[in-house]
Amino acid sequence: MLSVPLSQVRLSILRRQGLIEPFEGPLDAVRAMVAVQTQYAASLPTSVASRVKKPRPGWDEVALEPGGSLIKSWSLRHTLHAHTCDDHALVVGTLGQHLYANYLHFMQNRKSVDNVGELEDKVLVALQDRPLTRRELHDRVPELKAIDGVGWGLDVMGLAFQRRICVVGRGSQQKFCNLAEQQAVPSYGELLRRYLASYGPATKADFAYWTGFKGPQVQSAFSELSSEVVSIQVEGLSGVRFGLPETLHEFESGLIGVRLLAKFDPLVLAHKEKSIFIPTEHKTKVFRIAGQVEAVVLVEGIAAGTWRMDRKRDRVLYTIEPFRRFGTREESRLSKEAERMTKALGSKEFDIRFVSGEA
Repeated sequence: MLSVPLSQVRLSILRRQGLIEPFEGPLDAVRAMVAVQTQYAASLPTSVASRVKKPRPGWDEVALEPGGSLIKSWSLRHTLHAHTCDDHALVVGTLGQHLYANYLHFMQNRKSVDNVGELEDKVLVALQDRPLTRRELHDRVPELKAIDGVGWGLDVMGLAFQRRICVVGRGSQQKFCNLAEQQAVPSYGELLRRYLASYGPATKADFAYWTGFKGPQVQSAFSELSSEVVSIQVEGLSGVRFGLPETLHEFESGLIGVRLLAKFDPLVLAHKEKSIFIPTEHKTKVFRIAGQVEAVVLVEGIAAGTWRMDRKRDRVLYTIEPFRRFGTREESRLSKEAERMTKALGSKEFDIRFVSGEA
C-alpha cells in the first residue's frame, strides 16, 4: 500500500481543482468540480472565479440559458447543482432512480399529493411551449400550490431526478425548462472514476457523503472500478483511501497562496473527513446550523478564516473573519485575490474589512 504525506495529497487535489494553476475557461473549472452546488446562486460564479484565470463577468447567465453549456438541476444530496451536460447525464443518470425513490417516499408520507405521476405529466405539458417561472407554472397547474416546501423544489424535484426538467436563468429570472426525455444509464463505476479524478484519494465514506449513496451503491461503484483503483494510506489520517494511478504523479510540493472559496464550495463538500482542508477546531465555524456552509479563505491549502461579500453597485466589501492573525504577506495576497474576484464578478472596486474572530 502506498503511503503519502497529507500535505502532498492536499496539494494534488488543489492542483486538479485549478486552485494552484487556474484553468483557462469556466467550463474547465466546472468539469473539474463535477457538480457546483447552486442553492445559493452566487456560489457558481464565485466557485469558478477562484479557479479560472480571467473569467468573463456574466458567463454563467449565458451558460444557464435553455440549451446552454451547463445544466442546473437537483442532483447530489437532493440539492441544486450546476453540471456540464455530460456530467449531468452521468450524475443524475446514476443517482436519479435512488433520489426519485426517496422523493416519492417523502411526498407520500406528507400526503400532499394524491398522484405524483399524474401531476408530473401536467407539469411537462405546461412547460411544452416555453420555460416558466414558478408563479407561471403554478398558475397553469394550480395543484402545485398545495404542496408544502415548494421553495425547496418539491413541486418539480421529482422530474429533475428523472432528467425531464432543469432550471434556467438566475435570481428573479429563474425558470423551469423541459429537457428532452433520455434513457438513464446508471454507471456507478464511472461516477466513482469522475469523483476520484477530481477529489481522490478518498475513502468509501467520503464517496458516500458526496453522492448520498447507501452502502450497496457504494460497494457497486468500487466493485465496478476495483481493477483500476489503488489503495493509499495518507499519513496523519486513519482509514484506507483509494485513488486513480494517473493522479499519483501529482504528489509533489509547491506553494498554493490565498484563494477565496465560495459558500458551499465543492472542495469543502467533497469529503466527509474535513480535516484535509479545515482544521478540526474550526469546523463549526464553516459548517453552521441550518445547513449553512460558509465561504472559506484558503491560505496555503488550509482554511484560515471565513468571508462574506456585500456588493453595492460597482464596489464589493469583503468581510473576513480570520481563524488566526494574518501576516503582512498573507494580507497582500488576500488583497490581490479579492481584486481578481471583484473583476470576475463584474465590479470595479473593493474594500476588505476584518472582524473579530480568533485573530
